[in-house]
Amino acid sequence: MDPFDPALQSTAVSGVKPLLTLAIFAGVGSFFLGALVTAIRRGMKEDGWFKFNKEEKEQD
Repeated sequence: MDPFDPALQSTAVSGVKPLLTLAIFAGVGSFFLGALVTAIRRGMKEDGWFKFNKEEKEQD
């Protein structure tokens, strides 16, 4: 069965290059996901989202 995309006919579907590309995109994606999670957690603590800031002041 032939693939629908003619570009896939001339390139190898298996091999090292697709795995290397997947590893690069996974690394870059995990960096940005970690930065997003860190920014949200920091915003929750510093800006007082969900009343976390008030609870910390009451404990002091």
